[in-house]
Amino acid sequence: MNKRIIAFMMLLVLMVPVLAACGTETAATTAPAATATSAEAAATATSAETMPTAATEATAAATTVATAEATTGGGATSEIKIGLVTDVGKVDDGTFNQFAFEGLKRAETELGVKIDYIETIDPKDYEKNIEQFASQGYDLIIGVGFLMGDAIKAAAAKYPDLKFAIVDFAYEPALANVKGLVFSEDESAFIGGALAAMVSKTGKIGAVGGKEQVPAVKKFVLGYEAGAKYVNPDIQVMTVYIDSFTDPTAGGEAAKTQITEGADVIFGAGGQTGSGAIKTAADNDVFVIGVDQDEYNTTFKKGPAPKLITSAMKRVDNAVFEVVKEVVDGKFEGGVYFGNAANGGIDYAPFHDAESALPADAKAKLDEIKKGLADGTIKTGVTLN
Repeated sequence: MNKRIIAFMMLLVLMVPVLAACGTETAATTAPAATATSAEAAATATSAETMPTAATEATAAATTVATAEATTGGGATSEIKIGLVTDVGKVDDGTFNQFAFEGLKRAETELGVKIDYIETIDPKDYEKNIEQFASQGYDLIIGVGFLMGDAIKAAAAKYPDLKFAIVDFAYEPALANVKGLVFSEDESAFIGGALAAMVSKTGKIGAVGGKEQVPAVKKFVLGYEAGAKYVNPDIQVMTVYIDSFTDPTAGGEAAKTQITEGADVIFGAGGQTGSGAIKTAADNDVFVIGVDQDEYNTTFKKGPAPKLITSAMKRVDNAVFEVVKEVVDGKFEGGVYFGNAANGGIDYAPFHDAESALPADAKAKLDEIKKGLADGTIKTGVTLN
């Protein structure tokens, strides 16, 4: 055989591994990314016959499912961002700020939304705090508290494409991109007042409210009085309002004054101020009633609390969760959510450590009253001017 031919053949043998390695490297470099669509994969395939139609469809379906699961987190897109701005106070302050935050946390867990919050230090910061979320395009911004009404309205006008909600405020006429979350505080307080009258020995009970100009506070206090008089028309109800939701010391001093005047049950309806009132009264061996959420879990740190007989609850947590769910489901509409006895928006808390000190039929009577409020056979009679 010709020496040149032999040399050429030997050279080819030596080159085969090199060419194979280069081919592998080229294929790895030019292969479509894992996220490429099936159409792109088909376009880059060496031969159409290498990807059977059934396999292509299965791969496309699997990609679609995987993508949906990655972005939805169980039904809600993880890209939906919800921001909550507290009234003056913190998300663990044992008041409606905390209850609103608990509803938001539930939405994060169950709906897969992204959440954030800002704790307001001073009322003058309402607009600035709301603006922080609005300027970042959050899908829903929730303001906690009646006093934020003007700030939410201004932000809703400035950002008509964003959605807003506000606890304890409703607009008239309704705003297209704002949902007001309001409650029949007078109904829950009516139940609490009825229990206060059942246990009072002196025929005198007290109520320490927060800012009187806030409708929710007045409805709590007036509902409490109405419920007490429903059980005992002759009962005396002492009432004081304090111009702060964050002054537990002032609340405690007000409670002491009412106790000195003969009150043997104290109702606190004013955020941390009201919580200060009932904590001080309980420390002075007087029965107490909380508001908003079950204060056994917050103010009294899960007990022991033998003097806390119940709390007049309004389910701010449920309302916040529901409005977030509306956004997730694409069903959000401006207007009003109204929580009452008929839809579970208000309730009364368990008796906990105080149960043995209450009349044996207390729960049956309260449930009867709650049922009457729900079906309209019992009216609180509370109206605000």
